[in-house]
Amino acid sequence: MTKYALISVSDKSGIETLAMELEALGYTIVSTSRTAKHLKQFCHSLVQVSDLTGFPEILDGRVKTLHPKIHGAILADRSNSAHLSTLAAHQIGLIDIVVVNLYPFHAVRHEQTSTHREIIENIDIGGPSLIRAAAKNYSQVTVLTDPKDYTPTLEHLKQSSELPECWSAYLAQKAFALLSRYDAEIADYFEQLGAETQEKEVPPHIDLSCSLLSTLRYGENPHQKAGFYSDKRQGWEVVHGKELSFNNILDIDASLRAIRLFSEPTVVIIKHCNPCGIGSGPSLAEAYKKAFATDTVAPFGGIVVVNRSLDLETAVMINRIFTEIIIAPNYEPGVLEVLQKKKSRRLIRYSQSLLEKPANPLEIKTLTWGYLAQDWDLVNEGIENWQVVTQKQPTQEEFKALVFGWKAVSLLKSNAIVLARADRVLGFGIGQTSRIDSTALAIWKAKKYGHDLTGSVCASDGFFPYRDSIDEVYQHGIRALIQPGGSKGDEECIQACNELDLAMVFTGVRHFRH
Repeated sequence: MTKYALISVSDKSGIETLAMELEALGYTIVSTSRTAKHLKQFCHSLVQVSDLTGFPEILDGRVKTLHPKIHGAILADRSNSAHLSTLAAHQIGLIDIVVVNLYPFHAVRHEQTSTHREIIENIDIGGPSLIRAAAKNYSQVTVLTDPKDYTPTLEHLKQSSELPECWSAYLAQKAFALLSRYDAEIADYFEQLGAETQEKEVPPHIDLSCSLLSTLRYGENPHQKAGFYSDKRQGWEVVHGKELSFNNILDIDASLRAIRLFSEPTVVIIKHCNPCGIGSGPSLAEAYKKAFATDTVAPFGGIVVVNRSLDLETAVMINRIFTEIIIAPNYEPGVLEVLQKKKSRRLIRYSQSLLEKPANPLEIKTLTWGYLAQDWDLVNEGIENWQVVTQKQPTQEEFKALVFGWKAVSLLKSNAIVLARADRVLGFGIGQTSRIDSTALAIWKAKKYGHDLTGSVCASDGFFPYRDSIDEVYQHGIRALIQPGGSKGDEECIQACNELDLAMVFTGVRHFRH
């Protein structure tokens, strides 16, 4: 009886070697038109699907393998005599190996020049059907969807005509995982198509299928195994340095979330996913001086992210202390040569388009028993809706500082307090269990590094429940505050500001990060 191996692939990596090796093992290669055209120069005997089925490929190739002579040959249970009798009655042979990968929907979808029609044409129909059929019958049919599996599968077949059960199950698992990711990508495309017309709501189903991009040395701690998974383009690349760790990737993500909020030349210094310095100025060099001055100890071993092409003057200043990761949209001539001298440092280049909006539609938190999902907090509300609730109006300079502080405080873990001027942060109060503790911490940090708080402003990510924080900042020369409002204690806080001649703005929006 003729042994058939069906090969129909878009990605032709390694397919010539596989076809020749299978032919040497006694298989007749069956293939669709385009793959057959490619393989004819390598195979002695090759049968096109249309010759096997007696039916031509139609509808511009949309229909070619969807035929009983193909799917019957794959799905038949070889241990079931009735199945074998049915095949014989209809003159259907057996297909023992199915080698299929799918139309490149993901690549075409994300190609900027692709039209909607081109994207739709790259939704594979026959390929998933073949893969699903072969994977369902995995104990009797070998299904190959990944070129990485060609060589080890050939080695198994050279030793025995039947693959080990564990290897067949492994190939089936990869096949079904591929289909899951493929369908999820298509569903996501159609969801994005309708995003503007549909009423915004939480999706009834979340598909978390994505591929392992890299196995990491370990997780947050050395005893934890870890990997980096994604089904999206990252928008950033490592241009220098050793492989990234789990914590490095978290810090990169936190850095990019932070820098996207600032349009003027800005430097953000990150340590353990929290900012420890933020500064803006007419140049990156001036911005870095302000960011570094916020806290001159914490930046050691930290991450620096900038929103302009990194120039040599700024790079030399950053280079004065050990900075583990530097992130920039680009590097001016000569900068990489200076920064690459420290081999343990990582240098990252990112695309500005990455800052426009997150690639993933939802922010997802993993629980021990499930997931939480929410829209991203993009900190993009209009300031025209802010309300001055005190008798005193903030000056123009104070208002600029309030805007700057409001952006900065949105990046911190709550309870969060930021003390700021219009172009820099003077003190951070992060992650305390009460707002007065965060306020006291921010003041203490500012004083520790020699910052004069006179005339600065205070930003709070959540409302002030009592006037104690307001009384505290007043004692140190702070003259304007910004907070969401919405507390039972609002009137008490407003009254305190009026008594002390402070200005206070309610944003009506909370940027609390639990």
